[in-house]
Amino acid sequence: MTHLGTVDCTSTGVAANSQFIGTNLSAMAWNGTDLFVAGFNNQAIAGATGICKVSTALTTPSFGASFGVNLLTPGSRGYSGLDVDGTQLVAAYDAGATDPNGITSWSLTGTANWAKAARGGSGVGLDVGWFGLVDSGTAWTTFGSGRRSLQDNLTGTDIYTSANGMIIQTTGVTSSFWRDMAFDPLTGDVWLRRSNKVVACDRTAGNSVSNSRIVVDATAADNINQQNLAFCRTGTENVIFWNNRSAGAFGQLWTNVIQCNRASDGSAMTIDWRGFTAANSAGAYDFSFDEATNTLAISDFVNKVVHVFAVSTYTNYGTACIGAGNFPLLLGGSGDLRVGGPLTYTLSQAAPFSLGGFAFGAARDNTPLPFPGGCLLHVNPLLFTEGIFFTGVLGNGSGLGTLTFTIPAGLTGQTLTAQGFCLENGDLNQLKTSNGVEVLFQ
Repeated sequence: MTHLGTVDCTSTGVAANSQFIGTNLSAMAWNGTDLFVAGFNNQAIAGATGICKVSTALTTPSFGASFGVNLLTPGSRGYSGLDVDGTQLVAAYDAGATDPNGITSWSLTGTANWAKAARGGSGVGLDVGWFGLVDSGTAWTTFGSGRRSLQDNLTGTDIYTSANGMIIQTTGVTSSFWRDMAFDPLTGDVWLRRSNKVVACDRTAGNSVSNSRIVVDATAADNINQQNLAFCRTGTENVIFWNNRSAGAFGQLWTNVIQCNRASDGSAMTIDWRGFTAANSAGAYDFSFDEATNTLAISDFVNKVVHVFAVSTYTNYGTACIGAGNFPLLLGGSGDLRVGGPLTYTLSQAAPFSLGGFAFGAARDNTPLPFPGGCLLHVNPLLFTEGIFFTGVLGNGSGLGTLTFTIPAGLTGQTLTAQGFCLENGDLNQLKTSNGVEVLFQ
C-alpha cells in the first residue's frame, strides 16, 4: 500500500458549513479524482445528514454544498453506503425504517435522478450484471432479506425486488444483518458483509448465483454497523479489503481492524503499509476502489478523514533453496506498480561472504538448474540479471540485498517475474536461488 494522500473532511462535520453532512463520516465513494462522502447523526437527537462532493480531492480539494439532505435523521442513523461510476452516484440511507429516500441516485454534480422507498441500512452497489451482459443496475438488500434487489439505473424502477431478486443467503445461516455489498466489475460476482463476516456468491446468470459461501468467518456481530468491504481487481491477485469490526469501542488499531484476503480462496494476505500510520479509531471504516487508477480510498468515521492508497499485489510462488545455516533464500517485493512508481525487491537470509543478485523473466518457471544442490529457476525466459551485491561478514542468514527502480512507461498490463540468487563464497557450485515473485504492472 503506497499512501498517496489524506483528505481532511472535518469541515463536513461543522453544522454551520454548507458542506455539512452530519456529525460523522459514515459512507464514501471514490472515482480516482473526486471523492463523495456521506454522513451519520451520531447524537441522541434528530439532526441533518447529507452527501458532499470533494472535487480533485488529492490535489486541490474543493468541498461542494451538501445534497441529499435529510433534515430529521434520527439519532444513531444516517447514510450506510455510496457507490459511483462514470455517470451517477447511488446512496443508501437508513432512518431506522422504510424511508422515501432509502435508495437514491444522483448525477455527479448532485442533481437528483430518482428515489426508491426502502430501509437503506445495508449499503448499496452498482451491479455490472452477469459479465456485463444482463441485469445491471443499482443493487441493494436490507435487514431480514436474503435477496438482492435491483433498480434501473436510469429510472429507478424495479427490476428485481425482495420477492424475486437473486438469493444471496448462504445455506444453513439464518442471520441477515447485511451491511455492505460490492461486485466484481468483470464477472458480476457478489461480495457482501453480513454480521461482520465476508460473504461471496458466484454469478451464474443475471439474477442467479451459486456457491454462496462465507469467505472469512470473522467473529459474529449482528448489531454492529459500519462493517464494509471493497473488491479490488488488481495485479496478479484479486483481493478483498474489509474491516473486522466485532465491537464499536474506541481505541481500535488501524492495523488490527483492516484486513485483506485473497478473493480466490479467502486466505489472509499480509498488508505492507510501507511506514504509513493512522490514528486509533472505532474500527468504522468504509472502502472504495477505483480500478482505472488502481487506488483504494479508506474513510474513518471517528477522525473524519479519507486516506488514499495505490494498491499493488505481489504473488510469491515456487520453492526457495536452503542455504548456509539451513536458511531459505527469500525474495519479497514492495512499492507502487503503476507507471512512475518505485519498485523494490529485497533478498534476505543469504549467506555471508557471498555474491548475490536478481534475475528477471516474463513468466513463471520451475526448472532444476545444472548445479549441485538442484536449486530451481523460477523465471522464464531469463531476460536479464541486475543488482549484483556482496553480503557482509555476519553469521549465516544475515546477507541482505535490495534493488529499486522506477517503472517506465509502456509496461502497463505486462507481467514480470523475479528471483534472487546467491553464490555462497562466490562459488557457482554453491548457487542458491529464492522463491519467485510475480507482478502485473498497472
